[in-house]
Amino acid sequence: MKKKLKLKFQYDSPVMLTFAFITLIIFVLDTFALKGKLKEVWLVTPTAAGGQFPFAFSDFRSIIRLFIHVFGYDQSSVLVCNLIFILLLGPQMEDRYGSVIIGIMIFVSALFSGVLNACFCTNAVSGAEPVVFMLILLWTMMQLSRSKVSASAIAVIALFITMLVFQKNPNGVVGVVIVAAGGLCGSLFAFLASPKARKAKKNEAALAEFRDETSPRFSIKSTSKGSGKSNNKKSYDDSEETVIGSIEL
Repeated sequence: MKKKLKLKFQYDSPVMLTFAFITLIIFVLDTFALKGKLKEVWLVTPTAAGGQFPFAFSDFRSIIRLFIHVFGYDQSSVLVCNLIFILLLGPQMEDRYGSVIIGIMIFVSALFSGVLNACFCTNAVSGAEPVVFMLILLWTMMQLSRSKVSASAIAVIALFITMLVFQKNPNGVVGVVIVAAGGLCGSLFAFLASPKARKAKKNEAALAEFRDETSPRFSIKSTSKGSGKSNNKKSYDDSEETVIGSIEL
């Protein structure tokens, strides 16, 4: 008999995938339809006084630019390079810390790098380099949590910073430092969302459900204890289901 191959599509990383898709759609739309006008006006960071887009609280565009500059790109090569990092590391980190926390990290990275650029730089920049650097740092932290220093993680950080230098940031070394600082600030939220703490909380919830008299798990447990010898096989099956259910959680 022929076995049918069943494949189930899974949108496994909603925040990172949505971020990547929005970035790609904006780039295609701006490049081919708007001829770069969207990026020139909106998808750049505000600057210090005397720069291209001086920051002003009275100008709502300055506030918006603090966040959405991570969606702007001039070159397709830079876009593809960043998307590769985002799609490789992003789903792992989102699964580890959760969609809400990873979304907050992206928000903080974009905001902090935008604010620093508005304070110290006269040239506007764009791109998701702070977010990419944040993901690399989170991946490095994951390696360190296993009580080992990963040479590959250190090499990735060094190569990424080297790439930023060779890309010739309009603000020079200061621009590279701002990218690194934005990624670092976003990654600090990892300490507020320890994966071990979340796992322990799940285990406590599962144990509380098992002890709850109104829970189906409790009734299965009671049935297995109260049954006689004639129901030994059934009790064994019920107990086995309980164990499997606990492991699954």
